[in-house]
Amino acid sequence: MSGIELDGPRVHLRPVAEGDLGELSRLLREPGSAPWWTDASEAGLSTALIEAPDTTSWTVLIEGQIAGAVSAFDAGWPPGAYVGLAIALGDAWQNRGLGPEVLSLVIAHVAGERGVHRFSIDPAAANLRAIRAYEKLGFRPVGVTRQSEVAPDGTWRDCMLMDLLVGEFVNQAVVD
Repeated sequence: MSGIELDGPRVHLRPVAEGDLGELSRLLREPGSAPWWTDASEAGLSTALIEAPDTTSWTVLIEGQIAGAVSAFDAGWPPGAYVGLAIALGDAWQNRGLGPEVLSLVIAHVAGERGVHRFSIDPAAANLRAIRAYEKLGFRPVGVTRQSEVAPDGTWRDCMLMDLLVGEFVNQAVVD
């Protein structure tokens, strides 16, 4: 996957840079994000967003401000059979339909670039706001993966595995 810049009606995505990590760390420690992101330290974010193999990550910019990050990574067997997604937005940018717009840009780009037919995402099972946002794009619950993610407090938590076939994709970044 290439790390090119992507533009939607309200968002701009550019590849994550080291200089973004301080602000991303601050955003992911806010009350609306902190419960869902395991390691919001700059080192943890560098590992997840910049250094992770087979992963492309973008900094989300809204109104010229860093608002969060989104990643697409090879998943499945054989490697790259489908693409996994992860997204986090700071508190000021939540509940405005921006997450689905960001994911729409990434899904449309990756599907077009690589011909990928399936995407997955696995929010914490208790993160109902995220699950509803993903459903707007056409993601469907596959099932609960029990104790599959370490929460910020070090305990294990369940995640809701969701997938999306490209033919079911509802693009939220289309300009009318």
